[in-house]
Amino acid sequence: MASPLPQVLLDGLFAGGTYALMAAGMALILGVVKVINLSHGAFFTLGAYVAYALAERGVETPIAAAPLAAVIAFAFGVFLGKSFVNPARTHPFALPVGTLACALLFEQVAQMAWGPHPLSIGADAPWIAPGGLVIRRWGVIAFLSSAALLGGLRWVLSARPGLSLRLIAEDEEIAGSLGMDVEAIRYLTFGGACAMAAAAGALLSPSGAVTPTMGRAPLLLSLVVVIVAGMDSVAAIFLLSIGLGIFGNACAWFLSPQWSYVALLAAVCLLLSARPAGIVALAGRRD
Repeated sequence: MASPLPQVLLDGLFAGGTYALMAAGMALILGVVKVINLSHGAFFTLGAYVAYALAERGVETPIAAAPLAAVIAFAFGVFLGKSFVNPARTHPFALPVGTLACALLFEQVAQMAWGPHPLSIGADAPWIAPGGLVIRRWGVIAFLSSAALLGGLRWVLSARPGLSLRLIAEDEEIAGSLGMDVEAIRYLTFGGACAMAAAAGALLSPSGAVTPTMGRAPLLLSLVVVIVAGMDSVAAIFLLSIGLGIFGNACAWFLSPQWSYVALLAAVCLLLSARPAGIVALAGRRD
């Protein structure tokens, strides 16, 4: 009998690489907008439901659903950023509560629209590699798409187009004195990060059940990744997300799915106890 380890590693690689896209969006919000967005998981769920809606109409490939989900999430994210996040930034307690309320509201809307029961999206037949290794097509598409988007984000942040984001993250007053529209850049960044979460949800939608509350665990993982890896390194976020994806998938395979997130959180708590500043030192790190 073949060892399950290669399959566990491959599936964890696919999931972790895609979760990195959501975590990078969370890092953008924390770094540029400087708020904690507890509605980030709801945009992940939105992407999954967009993929499901397209699948019902015969379009079952995640690569087609991801751009549409990103556009819809960007529009909602910009609206939320402009109408609520920007005005409420000076009230640190109101903002997390407000974004959490938005997430719960979306869950209720999704439940009324699609029902509380788990839904599924049909996936293309996988490729079978030598040794019986199952290579899921949606996994390959999700991983490569996420890697390409994160590579593009890393280039933007390190090149001239990302200068305004870096400057606002460092000092908003200087950015404003140079003529930058700080408010607009904030809510556009917020919308872009929400689009990244929705794209991740659409790309991962064939991997499991689509439910109104499916975004809660990815939200938690995104916060964990940003806390441990830091907000300044896209590469660190990508690698840590892959590591957590493999670790979580191994726990789900060898123990049970219920123990997956418990083991992940326990490992992160131990890590942060040993290294409170995280794996990557924030000072001096730039992609």
